[in-house]
Amino acid sequence: MRHLKINNLHIITTERSDGNMKDLQVRENFIKKLNLPVYLPAQEHTTVITTPEEDLKPADGVFISKKGVAGGVLTADCMPVVLTDFERLVVIHAGWRGLIGGIIENGIKMLEGGSITAFIGASARKCCYEVQEDFVKSLQEKGLSGKYFHRRNGRITFSMQDYAKDLMLKRGIKRLFDISLCTICGEEFFSYRKGDFYERILTLAWLEG
Repeated sequence: MRHLKINNLHIITTERSDGNMKDLQVRENFIKKLNLPVYLPAQEHTTVITTPEEDLKPADGVFISKKGVAGGVLTADCMPVVLTDFERLVVIHAGWRGLIGGIIENGIKMLEGGSITAFIGASARKCCYEVQEDFVKSLQEKGLSGKYFHRRNGRITFSMQDYAKDLMLKRGIKRLFDISLCTICGEEFFSYRKGDFYERILTLAWLEG
């Protein structure tokens, strides 16, 4: 488990050694140690961000308006993203569909009026996130710049993180922390691309009261 503290923000990222967080019993045992109320969205690849009050709504992110309450998402290559103004926070599961669809922008809107700090967690990165030419073409047709794709030795890789950072910078986020760890080449994390189809890591965030 990795624990990062920024001002009154706490972020926990589980590792392979903590167990499969998709397993309800494993997850409940882990969360019990934190002694905090924790909310995870009913995750579905979408651009919807929900709240604890409507937590059965399919979504790919959760908005937390109270201190001492944690929000979290499960991932295994997609990006866990935390946005906060240190009074409220949003925790997002951002795959390429959510990124293109505007889930980060939706999270920023929920924190309007505050100065936002962002965090990007362990996820598939440009070193390993290999894509095909048709994928590149389809995203470029949606307006995505070619600078987010890297070509080397006949391989094409995609940097979700660079795209996410540019989105945030354009919307005024100047303070951004990136854990800079890849789930594919990092042995300490589960990775769907490496065959961990039923395993997930958990990213949790909360604000001290």
